[in-house]
Amino acid sequence: MKELVFNIADIFNSKTTGGCLSQYEATSFHIPAYQRGYKWATGPNGAVTVLLNDLWHAFEKQEDEYYLQYITVKPLLLADRSNYLEVIDGQQRLTTLSILLSVLNLLQADSTNADNIACNKLDYAIRANFFDEFIYAQEKLAEVIDTNWDEFIAEDIERLDRQDIYYLYGAVKECANFFVDKPKLLHDFKGYLFKHVKLIVNSVEQHIVSETVFKNLNSNKVPLSEVELIKALFITRVGRDKVKRSDSHFREVMEVRLGLSRTWEDIQQWAQSNAITSFYFDDKGSSLHELLKLTALVMGAKQTELVGSQLGNHSLFNFFSQQQSTQNGFEYLISTQERLKDWFDTDEIYHLIGFCRFAKNSEYKRLSFLKECLELPTKTELTSFLRKKKSELLFGKNAESDDKEALVKNLKYGDDDKQIHAVLLALSVFPKNVIRRFDFDSFKRQEWSLEHIFPQTPEGKGHVLTDDEKQNIKHILASDGEESEAIELLLKQASRTTDEQKVYVDAIRKNGTLDNIGNMCLLTGGANSALGCLFFDGKRQKILELIQRGNFVPKHTFDVFAKMIAGLDVDLKQWSKKDIDAHAQYVASTILNDIKDDA
Repeated sequence: MKELVFNIADIFNSKTTGGCLSQYEATSFHIPAYQRGYKWATGPNGAVTVLLNDLWHAFEKQEDEYYLQYITVKPLLLADRSNYLEVIDGQQRLTTLSILLSVLNLLQADSTNADNIACNKLDYAIRANFFDEFIYAQEKLAEVIDTNWDEFIAEDIERLDRQDIYYLYGAVKECANFFVDKPKLLHDFKGYLFKHVKLIVNSVEQHIVSETVFKNLNSNKVPLSEVELIKALFITRVGRDKVKRSDSHFREVMEVRLGLSRTWEDIQQWAQSNAITSFYFDDKGSSLHELLKLTALVMGAKQTELVGSQLGNHSLFNFFSQQQSTQNGFEYLISTQERLKDWFDTDEIYHLIGFCRFAKNSEYKRLSFLKECLELPTKTELTSFLRKKKSELLFGKNAESDDKEALVKNLKYGDDDKQIHAVLLALSVFPKNVIRRFDFDSFKRQEWSLEHIFPQTPEGKGHVLTDDEKQNIKHILASDGEESEAIELLLKQASRTTDEQKVYVDAIRKNGTLDNIGNMCLLTGGANSALGCLFFDGKRQKILELIQRGNFVPKHTFDVFAKMIAGLDVDLKQWSKKDIDAHAQYVASTILNDIKDDA
């Protein structure tokens, strides 16, 4: 679809190149037979009355631009060789405007049919002569206004007693009644209507079947999105602003619009790529809509003002349309996209932003966080800001603690899950002496989560303990006394009840080993579920299989199961208490050194 914005004067203009009709070499709008009859009602909540009140309110406030949403049209050559614009959607709005303009023209002194810009601009397939006879002819229109419904249809009851004509008649009467007590303001109102009230015109290609478009638009299958409305707003208004407003510059206007359209398409293509959508916009339904919303926030919009913008109230479109300079809005969009792209392409900033947004339960996933980033004028200030946020995610409310190493070593699963997740993620996102971009898109799509290295349910899912695994449990416990003897006896049994399993699991948890950060790692959701309750060797084999199949496994997780971390036992079959303690020390010291490097 092509989208352009026209004021009301140009909507009905077929004489100069700035007009909607003349741009398509059309003489009038055609309302085809498949369209529903006119049904806009009057009364307190009727669409005609609401439109009149809204227009008058905008006039009184002298809003610079007031938008009546959109109409969808298609160039059409009829059998009589006349060129028309077929109205696929928006005929109710266009018809009401034609009636309003005709009544307004009638009520002004010394006006003639020639002064009515809507005259002869609507061609109805099923009401071929109605507008010519009753709306455009001033004398007849005056009679309609002064006649009640019964008297009106009595002239030709067979032809006029129709539902759509009843609503057309009602619209005429409502417009006349609305303007009757405002004679001194009608000239100014007409001028405001012509210049400041606007429609977005969407044009579909000639080869597209009109009835299909009509059915889709009117069954809400393919609603015109707010993004499309904003695109039309930017391209049309900015194009006009960039050149002088005159017919001689029409070709230049179109060339500028073409350039703006290409810029828009480049931004849209970038925003809709999987990596960008995942990284910046949390896989929302329309990443371009999110980018436009972020642009609006940067320009000063309040989050509450934009709530529900995709649900039909078009609050985001309204925000941009109410700006004094649309060009300013488009330039903000370009600037915002360019900065986001630059950050994405700059490894350090990419990793810092990604870490802040993808850490578990992070509050920095919202657009408000990106807005804060965009408010910082330099990369140096941005980097400093992001490093501070990184520290807060790693250490929580204890970010200013003097003994951060002990703080990290004492993190416990169940109590500190958010921080543990952040710490383990940081080990893979910010590895030392490794030049490799972290794949945040895979991280998100594969749903990484915390996993115990030594299983917290060793006999879960019907697993039968081997002798080596029983020995591993005893080494993890590393305790003496009656409890140790009782567990020794339990492990000698061929199998154990759930309550009996709980005895040794509780003992492991009690000694602080099981839920210690040294016994935790991150695995993708698919790998996590596949690994189940396996011991170290079983998990290691599964992870190797995942790597061989090309699955993404984080560097830190790989280092754990390859036992490439200093201080770990060389035994690749078991994960011992010594390994847990050494791993906890490694995690704490590595994170501490990383933070020191950031300072």
